[in-house]
Amino acid sequence: MPVAALDQATRRYLTGSYPRNHNYRVMAGRLWPSWRLWNRDRRLWPLAPKGAASMLDLSCSKGWFVLQALRRHGFERALGIDVHAPDLEATEAVRQHLLPDAPALARLQLQPWRLADVVERIEDLGGPFEVVLCINLYHYLALGSRRLPEVTGSHESIFEQLSRVCGGTLIFSNCVTLDQLPKHMADRARELGLAESYTAERIRAAAAKWFDIQDHGRLGKRPLWTMVRRHP
Repeated sequence: MPVAALDQATRRYLTGSYPRNHNYRVMAGRLWPSWRLWNRDRRLWPLAPKGAASMLDLSCSKGWFVLQALRRHGFERALGIDVHAPDLEATEAVRQHLLPDAPALARLQLQPWRLADVVERIEDLGGPFEVVLCINLYHYLALGSRRLPEVTGSHESIFEQLSRVCGGTLIFSNCVTLDQLPKHMADRARELGLAESYTAERIRAAAAKWFDIQDHGRLGKRPLWTMVRRHP
């Protein structure tokens, strides 16, 4: 299979676009992370259970984690979702570029979906995933965003949805207090009347209805938790 060229516009996007902590380069058939991304990667992957066969990245951005997951671990199923089309386009370009030397990448699906879309399709996708990443996404699920203004608001509703797509371990690092949020998101929480409920205690209490939670310190300024799905 011939190698698909990776154009300069895509290369610039991978190294210079938001979010800066997800920037990486593609050289000689390998992915080379920025220091910030390398630091996140080394903290997150040891938390994934050994022998897991499936992975879901709920905000895959420029694709580092889903691409590396398949290259390193050979998951039988991998899905990356994101509502930002340029991120998915860049990820797909990298996938095509690496595919001849990394055939496991043929098992990667990339979709412009929300969490609710995965919930609706979970059986068609082969059932819940054994490893789920929820990294720097939660406040957008709870409060909406410019790209996706829909507001969930209820922590219980979000974790009920997460419990339906995660059959194993949810790796979770997010803003869980108002002071951790970017200013425009904290202002949004106040405007929506959700500021008082946006606390670590409320979020953990909601998660605990479906998951057993373990602390792993911090990832940057945000807490790093694993949540293992409880089954009846």
